[in-house]
Order: sequence, then C-alpha cells, then structure tokens
Amino acid sequence: MDQTDNYNISPRQRQVLSIIVEEYVGTAHPVASEQIVSGHGLNVSSATVRNDMAELERAGLIVQPHTSAGRVPSEQGYRYFVENLMHPTVLAPNEQRKIRHQFHQVEMDADEWVRLAASVLSRTVHSAAVATAPRSTAVHLKHFELLSISDKRVMIVLVGHDGTVAQQMLYMDQDWSQEELGALAQHLNAALEGKAATEIADWAGQPANMQPMPALAPGVLSTLVAMLTNLERHETSQIYREGLAHILNQPEFRQPERMQQILELFEHGSVWTSIIPSVITQEGVQVMIGDTAMGEGMSEVSVVLARYGLGEELAGVLGVVGPLRMPYSRSVSSVSYISQLLSDLLLKAHNPSIPNSQGGDTE
Repeated sequence: MDQTDNYNISPRQRQVLSIIVEEYVGTAHPVASEQIVSGHGLNVSSATVRNDMAELERAGLIVQPHTSAGRVPSEQGYRYFVENLMHPTVLAPNEQRKIRHQFHQVEMDADEWVRLAASVLSRTVHSAAVATAPRSTAVHLKHFELLSISDKRVMIVLVGHDGTVAQQMLYMDQDWSQEELGALAQHLNAALEGKAATEIADWAGQPANMQPMPALAPGVLSTLVAMLTNLERHETSQIYREGLAHILNQPEFRQPERMQQILELFEHGSVWTSIIPSVITQEGVQVMIGDTAMGEGMSEVSVVLARYGLGEELAGVLGVVGPLRMPYSRSVSSVSYISQLLSDLLLKAHNPSIPNSQGGDTE
C-alpha cells in the first residue's frame, strides 16, 4: 500500500526522511541536519535540510526528542519508509549457502526445521525471532469413535486426516448403550469421512441428512465441528522463540518496565493469538509497526512475519520481533528467504521424488 498521496512532501523531503530512518536505525541517536548534509552528499545547505525536517515534523513523520536538536522517525514515519522508500534487498549468496547448509545438517523433521529457522533468523537479523510449527490449514475428519464412559457421558475421540487426535466429553440428556453409540459413529463416519468443519456443518444443516438420526446426533455433530475448528486454530500451534537477548540489548528496552513488557509480549502475550491468524491467510511478508490493534505492548514494537507451507494444505508463520528502530530491509529479506526455504523443505518431505534444489542464490 502506497501512502505517497497521504503526505504532501517533496522528493527531497522523502530523501531526507529515508536518511533519518537509516541513520537512526544504525546508531539509535537522533539525526541532525548537519549530519545529513555532511554524510550523504546532499547539494543543499543545512538550513534547507532544517526546513525539510520542519515539514516532515509537521506531517507527523519525524519527531524531536526532548533533549536533542536532532530528529527521529515517528511510527508513521517508519510506516511511510517501509511502504514507499525502502529498497528491497536480497541476502548475499554466501549467506544463503550458509543458511541452507545448516538446514541440510538436521534430519527430516519439521519441528527441528522450525526450531532451527527461528534460531537462524534471530542470528541473521540480530533480533528476536518466532516461528510456529506447521499445521493443516483445514483439518479433515478421518474417523471418530463414541465411547460410553458412564451414565449420560460419552467420550468423542476424533482422528484428523493428518494424524491429529483430539477427544472431548459430551454430556447427554439420556443414557445410550455402547451398541447405539457404535452404530451412530459407523453411520456418520461413512457420511463424513474426509470432510472439514464447515463441510460437516453444511451436511448437518440439511434436513434430509438428519431425519433418520437418533436424538443424540445433533450434539455429536456440533461437537465434531467444534473440535475440528479448534484443531485448525493456528494460534494453538507450538511457538518457538529465539534471541530474546538481542531485543533486550536494544536501548529502547533497557528500562525495567519496558523490559518486563517485552518479556511478557515475547513469552506469554496473547498478541500471537491475533497476529498468527491474520498472517496465515496472506501471501508475502507482512510488516506490523506499533500496531496496538494486535494487542497490548505493541506500541513500541515492530513485527515482520511471513507464512510458509504447502499451499492450502499445511502452513506456519515465521518472523522477527524488534523495536520500531528495526533494519526493515534486512529483516524483510531474511524472513522472505528463510520462509521460502522452509516451504521448499516441506514440499520435498511430502514429495520425496522431487530432486534436491541446488538453487536459492539470488544476485
């Protein structure tokens, strides 16, 4: 999304904003007009740059810290930079080879790949990294069983097509024998095998399918839909976290209260339950800058995430977490490369006949 039309700034002011972002990301020190003129070859005076900075400040793209004559990017300024000024980069070929080599050293185990991806990504961008284990984007019913536990209590044991097993207790209004439960399970398994939650709900919504059913059938069907839906919730996936020390070493998070906030966000924050579903359905790299709509604690944090997986069959999320003062170009390129590498590894694991790729280096 291009925000160019939202701000009435000139091409030179765009260049000044880009310099301020890149300088501040690298140094964590406010950027002064003299520094911009002397260090970047602008053929204008410091007074002209100060005027440009005043316009950028009026536009809300940069701000002046209380104790400094320099300027730093605002949250809006970072967004404008990422969406309009950032130059995409690609990891150097030697970095790509080094990363691929690390993955080729581990066995064909998806969990190990994901754990390694978080570790490699953290080291590559010198920031915190998160990755979720791949999950089926839509879990289909393989079969289920109804087990009589005691009076009016039935255990539903569900097996998904991907081998996932779930169980749930169902409380009935009357007693049902194991023979009756077994007959219903057999009938429904024949009709519902291979269906996802939405398909089962649609099937149950057709009166013709429900007319010959015993009274406990609607409760069983609604429970199956709920169980399959829960299995599809990616926020319940295993989340691997690496590199917390990198983010805690940033000056933004050295104060005890900010340190505690980032610890809670990184380790226990419910923010992931809102972020993961929003990313899992999108292609490409998603950049979230100070997005408080995603949860508390996000006002001083940027997240760069991407989906990886096998199309609509299997998917997970990989990304980095850092301060607003993040090296966005390198973060985006690293997340993009490693997420694609994970996708390629999963594709090879599910299709052993595919030859090992020798590519991946991009000039």
